[in-house]
Amino acid sequence: MKKILAPFSAAIAITALFASCQPDEPAPADARDVFVGAWTCAEHSTQIGNTNFTVDINKSTTSTAQVEIENFYNVGFTSKAKADISGTAVTISQQTYNANQLHGSGTKTGTNTISLTYYMNNGSTIDTCTATLTRQ
Repeated sequence: MKKILAPFSAAIAITALFASCQPDEPAPADARDVFVGAWTCAEHSTQIGNTNFTVDINKSTTSTAQVEIENFYNVGFTSKAKADISGTAVTISQQTYNANQLHGSGTKTGTNTISLTYYMNNGSTIDTCTATLTRQ
């Protein structure tokens, strides 16, 4: 009788062990989800100096790998800079933004911070900017 119960008891113990473990939190189905929301931007510009303002990040409706950043460079919420998302990497491809040429890149660090470096060229001056976005 003991020989029959031993394998049965081991199977129950192993099943209980695995049943008690919590599953890992699944990755979001859309990598952009962790970027969407309101952020406080602490920007340093070689032309303007230090400024703080709010930006909103929303999913692009035309690209599944892109977000739109409203009020980027503190020019108003009707202007939207486009950025590509790949994991935690942010790529701001060359684009015309508020009559300037814009490009840059950055990284999402942790759950509440995005670090960016970008360049605004108005045709005569290139403004080099760094920014830290903190989730509100």
